[in-house]
Amino acid sequence: MKKLTATQIKVIAIIAMTLDHIAYTFLPAGTAPHYIMHLVGKTTAPIMCFFLAEGFRYTHDKKKYFLRLLLFAVISQPIYYVYVYRTAPTSILHFMRNMSMIVSLMLSFICLLILTNEKLNITAKGILTVITVSFAQFADWGYIIPVWTVIFFFFNKDKYKKLATFIVATIIILPVTFLKYYDSYAAFTFNYGALLALIPIHFYSGKRERSSTPLKKKINRWFFYVYYPVHMMVLYLIGT
Repeated sequence: MKKLTATQIKVIAIIAMTLDHIAYTFLPAGTAPHYIMHLVGKTTAPIMCFFLAEGFRYTHDKKKYFLRLLLFAVISQPIYYVYVYRTAPTSILHFMRNMSMIVSLMLSFICLLILTNEKLNITAKGILTVITVSFAQFADWGYIIPVWTVIFFFFNKDKYKKLATFIVATIIILPVTFLKYYDSYAAFTFNYGALLALIPIHFYSGKRERSSTPLKKKINRWFFYVYYPVHMMVLYLIGT
């Protein structure tokens, strides 16, 4: 199979996320289309973690990268909350305990900053990482997002360790985190669609397209961030 570029895989992730949210917004739970679209949709989160790890590795300015995540975390949060709960927040505490996926990625970025900081000893890294990961319980997807990101970052050169660790972490952490929200294990199993993300990741060429113009460069940099809150807003407006 032909290798895939970063943009091609991100487009796959966007399509999968859109299908996931269409199912969430419009399709009744327990139906086959609902299950299949969610199964496919769960590939998006690991792909986002993979490219966050890649971005962290190759970025020339980690501060700007983090500020970009922070900016879209702030922009996306009220849209995400209204989209999920179909109402404006009436409690600051509830609003802060139900954060978007961008917050999960931001916490993952902080974990990488901690773990790659040469000024910290291993004990300090461990404590600070555990504290940071603990905050992920208040964001979309929970603890698994920083775990996936760390796996992709540190095992990037060993595909077998990356594969094995990712699968084991996914099989263990997902039910521990989410099974309690479902009536049965069968209803929960579409979350294992996250494992399908290994397919496009396996075919990643390691290449990013060189933008021919400054405009295309900006589009490539910002489009995937902008799409996240915009598509939720559109789906919410259509669904109301």
